[in-house]
Amino acid sequence: MRSVHDVGGLDFGAVPLEDHEMETWERRSNAVANALRQKNLATLDEQRRHVEALGDGYHKYRYFERHVLAWAQIAIDRGLLTSAELGRMLADPPDQQSAAPRRRAPASSAKPDASPRDAAPAPARFNPGDRVRVLKSEPPGHVRTPWYCRGHVGVIERICGAFPNPEELAYRRPGLPATTLYRVRFRSRDLWAGYGESPADTVDIEIYEHWLEGA
Repeated sequence: MRSVHDVGGLDFGAVPLEDHEMETWERRSNAVANALRQKNLATLDEQRRHVEALGDGYHKYRYFERHVLAWAQIAIDRGLLTSAELGRMLADPPDQQSAAPRRRAPASSAKPDASPRDAAPAPARFNPGDRVRVLKSEPPGHVRTPWYCRGHVGVIERICGAFPNPEELAYRRPGLPATTLYRVRFRSRDLWAGYGESPADTVDIEIYEHWLEGA
């Protein structure tokens, strides 16, 4: 089924364009996320998976609230703290001057996640100009291919490189061997029935090779 976060292509009306200042707690949540990633204690792909796992509760929370919930679950999964410790801190928040108990991450969690320089990429199956079709598939779990382009035909615009599979990284697996990432160009009128703007309009989407077949 279409995941609750996968809203690309749906009609949500006008997009509000006004900006707003980040609140202090939002800045702090961003800082915690950056620190966890820089210390190889968590990955952005894990965060995305846990945000999606909010299910029907996804739309109840604001953007940074979703992130806080995701990072809290990651910290528990990684052994950085326990749910009981988190509960005590929420019930009696420590002041800013007191340091929370430090826990060393398990050795398996502290291992750096796979990165492009670790990957041994296979030769790309497609070349710029090739016509490809996105698989019309509904695999469970975290996926990086938008719902609205599945089953549609586009043209390879460029090869972006080879990277560890983010759909595997989201579950703390190495994501190897590396898979080729392509930028695929679609005609807007092919993606959306009744598209009423210029027939020359296109949409570029970056899609990993395992989601593509020749068309």
